[in-house]
Amino acid sequence: MALGSPWVISVSKRRGFARASPVTEFEVFADSEPLTQDDISSHSLDIRVYNTDFVKENLSFLTNENEGRISPFAIIGSENKEIEERIRRINEELGDSEQETGVKYRLVRMQKEYSERKRKADEAEDNLKEKLRQHANQVIKKDRVYGDANYNITAIRTDIKTIRRESVTALEPSEVDEKNKLLQEKPLSNINTKVSFTPKSKALYEGVVEILSARIKPSEPIQYLLDDLLLQTWVRRGMDYHRNKEFCGFCGQDLPRDIWEKLEAHFSEESSDLEEKIKKQIEVLEREIESLSSVDLPNEDRFYESVRPKFRDAAEKFHKTLKSYRSENQELLTSLEARQDDIFTSKPQPKYNDLSEEISNQIRDLNDIVKLNNRQTETLSEDQETARKELRLNNVLNFINEIGLSYKEEEISNLKGRVEESEEILAALDSHVRELKEEREGLQIKLRDERRGADKVNEYLNHSFGLDSLSLRAEEDEVESKCVFRIMRGKKPAYNMSEGECSLVSFCYFMAKLEDTETRKEESIIYVDDPVSSLDSNHIFFVFSLIESVLARPEKNPNGSNRHRYKQLFISTHNLDFLKYLKQLSSPGKNNGGMEFFLVEKEEISSSLRLMPKYLKDYQTEFIYLFHQIYRCREAEASEENHQMFYSFGNNLRKFLEAYLFYKYPYREGSGDASKKLHRFFGEDGTTTALTDRIRHELSHLEGIMERGMRPIDIPELPRVASFVVDTIKEKDEEQYNSLLRSIGESP
Repeated sequence: MALGSPWVISVSKRRGFARASPVTEFEVFADSEPLTQDDISSHSLDIRVYNTDFVKENLSFLTNENEGRISPFAIIGSENKEIEERIRRINEELGDSEQETGVKYRLVRMQKEYSERKRKADEAEDNLKEKLRQHANQVIKKDRVYGDANYNITAIRTDIKTIRRESVTALEPSEVDEKNKLLQEKPLSNINTKVSFTPKSKALYEGVVEILSARIKPSEPIQYLLDDLLLQTWVRRGMDYHRNKEFCGFCGQDLPRDIWEKLEAHFSEESSDLEEKIKKQIEVLEREIESLSSVDLPNEDRFYESVRPKFRDAAEKFHKTLKSYRSENQELLTSLEARQDDIFTSKPQPKYNDLSEEISNQIRDLNDIVKLNNRQTETLSEDQETARKELRLNNVLNFINEIGLSYKEEEISNLKGRVEESEEILAALDSHVRELKEEREGLQIKLRDERRGADKVNEYLNHSFGLDSLSLRAEEDEVESKCVFRIMRGKKPAYNMSEGECSLVSFCYFMAKLEDTETRKEESIIYVDDPVSSLDSNHIFFVFSLIESVLARPEKNPNGSNRHRYKQLFISTHNLDFLKYLKQLSSPGKNNGGMEFFLVEKEEISSSLRLMPKYLKDYQTEFIYLFHQIYRCREAEASEENHQMFYSFGNNLRKFLEAYLFYKYPYREGSGDASKKLHRFFGEDGTTTALTDRIRHELSHLEGIMERGMRPIDIPELPRVASFVVDTIKEKDEEQYNSLLRSIGESP
């Protein structure tokens, strides 16, 4: 018989439990997937088999008491409910990643989230690195202005730190040009020319003011000369020309004798002194003005390109100031000439801008520029390196501003923060999963106990079979440092066990081993091969009871539905008594595969598996089968389709009434006992009783009534007799009648 999902099997195998014969060839199907003898070592089915191979491998002591052994196994102790409940809660909390439940699923989901976040962060960081690397290698490294053949991503990162640390600002285009020019400079010779000029502004101005403000008068003034400045000037100049002459150089006439006395009285000695001062002061001013032309400046070409603009600006300012200085002195000179022309009239103080300090400062600036230029010759290499660095930093600054480096770094920082957040959660989940697994493993170690395996075998032996004398004991093997099982009879090792005892011990061992730590019954295919060999009828029933209670009877789920303890169950036997009990075994509903019965038919060189005939499958006993045949004969119409049951009616009726009346009237009343019991049961209806007795006798025997076999059966009589028998049973014992109806699948 087979219970569970449809699965045809001829050879079952699980590593350590059973082996197929080396010459066996087969093909079976599991969930429509074919399996052959070549798949025995690789299939994933969890199959547990009880047969002689199982006994030889695990209980070799039963066949070889001298060298045999009994393999120990550990089971989960049923008394540790709190530990089991904790393990259940741990498993529930752990869940299943494939079913998307529990911490395991959260861990898998967080691993995916962590991987995705890390991918994005790495991608953003790699993109930024690539931008920096390309700029370092393709722009700065290849530009000879920056002069660094080893420039790389590390160097550009260092420059970025420098820019931020020193708050470097972008250079103006003019500054960039200036520094580029500096890089093009070649060393120049020193400029030894020193700009030198000392202005006399104050002295000149004071001398002029003194002359202009001087007041003088003629001793005997000539009025017409005083009235005519041009004439007076003409006369004053003519005196020097006509000195020691007697005639006029202009008109040729003789000069008057008193002319010189009059003129000298008019032009006094005081005026002569003043004229002399004016003349000298004019000479001083003219020399000062003339000296401006000799102020020497270095040639602009002798300056470095970077210094040249400064020198040019300073020189232009200096020349402009000298020009102003010249103009100021020229004004003084004009004032002196005006006083010279009008010697007797004092003049107002002229406006004068003293440029001495400005000229001195500009000269100092020019000389400082010369010094700067000369010093640059000494520091040119260093200055060029500084300029090169400043240009490189400016380039990097413009680049990081262009790509938005700060924003990208902030974005990467945020992405890394999310990665770290996921990493922390992932680490916590992973740690939690490990802790739960470690706790579960520790709890399972507490539950695993090979002694409990022996106790479970003893429980089945004692409770199911009442064998108090036989037991399995777990002992420590000091030589091999492991647990071993021994069969004990009382307090001594059991030897010379009967075949029945061996069968009971081995089957109890198998049933207990289904509870070991390596087995999950709910996912196992279980095959039990003839567990009642050499057992009496009482022990056969106990074997059935053990199978029913441990395997077949379903457990209840919290929602009230059934939960079966196996994936599929096969039981084979040649014992009809055991088969009778197996028909009462709890079976799954049709939605879960139901139950089916098979027969193995042996031929000369082969065997075949076929469905069990209905007469063996549907009836628990022959008595019920006989009642069903009589019950079916009540309907005359059935003769057309099932005429064979009418030819068997007499024999079936005889056997049924013999059994039924024996249990109802067990006392034997001597000769004619059968007829007496028949009349006692059927009562006053003598005619029908006689007909029943005749059919019971004649239709079940031909000996002595050969002529009966030469004619056909009178079928119309049979339904009436069948109805009479069935109705009488109902009348006499309705409770039993109803039970018989239910046993053949009919409603009372």
